[in-house]
Amino acid sequence: MGLLSIVNELVVDEVEKSVEFYQKIFSFSVELTDGNPISWAQLKKDNMQIMLEEYKTVKEEIKGFPKKTRTSNLLKFKYDNLDELKAVYSKCRENSYEIFIEYTKTEYDKIEFGVLDLDKNMIIVSCPATYKEVKK
Repeated sequence: MGLLSIVNELVVDEVEKSVEFYQKIFSFSVELTDGNPISWAQLKKDNMQIMLEEYKTVKEEIKGFPKKTRTSNLLKFKYDNLDELKAVYSKCRENSYEIFIEYTKTEYDKIEFGVLDLDKNMIIVSCPATYKEVKK
């Protein structure tokens, strides 16, 4: 038996608002939820998953869980084409989400930008700078 997957679970203030963000910007769909009102959700896009759980729920489940603070962790969402990255960037701008790294070509030949989600989790959105680099 080996490792099946690694799924990021983000601690958020309001799961329902965070679900809306990930649906609107990254086109995730809701796979599972728990609680009434919803305090936990599992989202899916293609073969990727992300979980969202409210801070107050995590604090109850895990004794000694630290105070919620702004994270220094980065999530990286890698796309295989520039059109999708541009569409995500446009949605972020249209919805006035905070961009912390402007749309740029990096020295390691990627096109990237950084956006903060509603809980200030940092997301780098990236794709190859040239289509010939894309492996299908």
